[in-house]
Order: sequence, then C-alpha cells, then structure tokens
Amino acid sequence: MSQYEFDRLRYFIPTTNNEQNEIMNLGNKVKSCWGYATTKEGGQKPAGQTPKAPIEYEGCLFKSLGEKAYKDIYYGIRQPTYEEHLLYESCYGERKMTSLTYYTNDVQIPKETDACLRQTLKSYYSKVKSGQADVPYEAREEVNRCFGINPQAFEEGRVYKIPDEVRSCLTQSIGETAFSEINSGKRTPSNDEKVKGESCFAKLQSDQLKFLPRPSEEIPFLEEDTDTINLSGIKEETKEIKGKGLGGKLTFSGVGPANSVIYIYIYTEPIVVTTKTDENGDWVYELDQPLEGEKHIAYATVKTSSGKSVRSSVFDFTVVAADEGKQVFLEQEDVSQDVRSKFMRLAILTVGFALFAVVTIVVVNFLRLAKNKKIANSQNTTNGKSNDDTGSGSVN
Repeated sequence: MSQYEFDRLRYFIPTTNNEQNEIMNLGNKVKSCWGYATTKEGGQKPAGQTPKAPIEYEGCLFKSLGEKAYKDIYYGIRQPTYEEHLLYESCYGERKMTSLTYYTNDVQIPKETDACLRQTLKSYYSKVKSGQADVPYEAREEVNRCFGINPQAFEEGRVYKIPDEVRSCLTQSIGETAFSEINSGKRTPSNDEKVKGESCFAKLQSDQLKFLPRPSEEIPFLEEDTDTINLSGIKEETKEIKGKGLGGKLTFSGVGPANSVIYIYIYTEPIVVTTKTDENGDWVYELDQPLEGEKHIAYATVKTSSGKSVRSSVFDFTVVAADEGKQVFLEQEDVSQDVRSKFMRLAILTVGFALFAVVTIVVVNFLRLAKNKKIANSQNTTNGKSNDDTGSGSVN
C-alpha cells in the first residue's frame, strides 16, 4: 500500500457510493496486517481474537461523533473534548500513543533531522543548540515532527522514553525498587541517588535534549526550584449522571518566568504536555485526554536563562477515573441519543402535520374561491341575458 493510499484510508471521509467502495477496498488491503499471522502454507490465521480493520474502528468513531465533529477534529480545526475522548476509547478499546525514544551519546542526530530543525527554527536554531534559549512554544510540535513524532487526533500528550541502556544503568546503580519508588512519587531521590542518576542520564545525546523536553524518568532527579517554577493547583470538572460522579477535563495552573515554555509531566502514564506563561508568569493548561486510574502525580519544569532545567515540587492528585465513569457516560449518551431521536421523530411528525394542515387550508380556500368565482360568473351571465332581453323592443 502506498503512502497516498494509507493517508486516504486514514483521513478521507467518503460521501458517495464509489468513494465508500474505494475506502472499503483500501481497508481490505490492510486488514491482514492487523493482528493476523501468516502460515507456512501462505494462508492467514487469526492471532487470538479476530481483530477489526482500521476502517471499522473509524466507522464506529464517525458514527459516534457525527460527521461535523469528526471532520473538525481530524482536519485540525479544533481539539476533541473530554467526552469525545471517551467516545474514541469506546470505539478503539485502548489508546495508542505516539512515542519517541531518546538517542544515546554515541549516536549523532541524523542529517535530515538537523536540516528540519534548521528550517523550522531558523534564527532560533543556534540559540537553542547553544543552550541560550528553549524551543519557542509555537514551534514545539514542528520540532517534535523533526524527530519523528507525528501525533494523530486524540493524542494530546506526548510520550518520551529513555533508551534501554540508560534504564538499565538506573536500575543497576540505584536499584529497581528505589527507581520505581522515585518515579511513582513515593519519595524523592537522596543526594547519592541523584549523583548516580546524573551519571546515567549523561549517556543521553546532549544536543537532542536541547531541542526536546527532559525524559520523564529524569524529572524527579532535577533540582527542585519552587521560586522559579510552581505547580499550584489541579482542578477536575465533575458532573453527576444517574447518581454517580463522572470526572471531566483537568485544569493545571501555576507560576513561572514570564513568557516561558512550561512542560507538565503527568504520571502514571507518563505523558508530557506543553503550555506557556503570560506576561505575569501565570500559566494554565486544560487536559481533555482522560487519565486511567485515580491516583497520579505531576511536575512542572522550565528552562532557566542559563539553559538549566528545574522542576516544581511533586503534586499528588486524585481524579474520578475515566475507566470507572466511561460506561456511565456512554449509557447516558445512548439515552440522550434515544431522546434526541424521539424528539426528532416528534418534530418531523409535528412539521408534517403542520404542512398537511397548511396544504389542506390552501386547497379548501382555493376550492372555495373557485366556487365563488363560478357562481359570480354564472350570475353575470344571467344578468347579461336579462339586459339583452330588455333592450330588444322596437323604437317608435
């Protein structure tokens, strides 16, 4: 399958029978690639449960969202809401996040990537590479694409991973249990663990780190500087359906240097989202992507004027888990859709009855006018004849 065919299958929305047939044929082309294993005889056998082809998942999402919302989201006109994220998960079953694995220091940034960075950042390229400035907020996603991150709709957070070599270094130097406790927010690393962790993170490609956020595994090991960067609050929207509290989008807020890029790290996913402070140093980020599970931790980080990354203190928070509220929401959506369907049927019947009544009145009035006109014409004819009879006598 060509790249054109894949993009057409992924993004094209059929509107005619011919276009629908085209998409179905493209879907059949890739159906064998989705969870099927090829036998020695050349045939195919399902690997476990029979999977769906991409077109079937997309069909479910298209129907759930409606045509306008689907187009708006996939054409980049707007971001999906929290509720639309839940509908996405109900169709796909799980969320597959686009991720990036950092290079180690023995790997050079590919020439194509470097050329992309130069083209994207222009005059900022040398400032970022020298550590004098961070990637501008407006260029963050384009820089991500230079490194191969091309997130699709419904992927709000980014996932950055350390290579296996660095992870092995961390677990061996400070221990698997200690590393897990530190990354889960149960405790902060000791000074000795920070030194050991620093030696492991030194294995990462230093130039790449100037263009990308620090890896999530490194954040607990960064210097805590609450005077520079602060994560002060996390608020979750909630609503009650069928007597159950259903969570909604999360709003993160804090303070940092004015007009600076802020990276928010949310565990246990872990995902990274980006925002920017205003001229007063205040920042706010609304997360519509649902989080799985109830208990989470978060950090905010920023690069100082010297190019050093510092973090806020760890922020523990609890949310109404999406997986618990999802079914309640979907049931409510089914009820709402049923109510809307009944309302539409009632509206159609009402409009139809009204049109019928109007047509009936028009026809009756027309017939009445026609009848009156016929009577009037008949009377005029009779009067004419009488006048003719009166004027027919001789004149003496």
